Amino acid sequence: MKPLVPFTLPISGLRDGMHEYRFQVGDEFFSCFEGSVIQHGNLTVDLSLDKRPNLMVLHFRIDGTVQVDCDRCLEAFDLPVRDEQNLLVKYDEEPREEAEVIYIEKGTFELSVAKYVYEFIHLAVPINKTHERAGAECDPEMLKYIQYVL
Repeated sequence: MKPLVPFTLPISGLRDGMHEYRFQVGDEFFSCFEGSVIQHGNLTVDLSLDKRPNLMVLHFRIDGTVQVDCDRCLEAFDLPVRDEQNLLVKYDEEPREEAEVIYIEKGTFELSVAKYVYEFIHLAVPINKTHERAGAECDPEMLKYIQYVL
């Protein structure tokens, strides 16, 4: 789990205001999540954290590529991924999660954002993954087989 250590933010001593973080996400990151659909990738995640007295607003900017299999020709290719997501962190008596809002106990020392980075990257991958999305073309040999079957 050492690849996930950089994704742990020390929030207890953080002063109010804006804080910027940058994370590199690669193959080692995805290997920490059992059964991950994505195994290979090279992404940069920029996180803007706006700490306020009663809450934190996290804004994630994701940019890079993930390796996926083309839905048409089954060849692996690097798919460009770019997305932005927000997450609110509020203080409460017991920790819980809701859509786009997580609650943590007051006095929590640190917050791991690894799980959210992982989820946001997966959400950025389109349902239809074809070479055309990467500005490339499918394997012509495989396309011959597809046309023959149709």
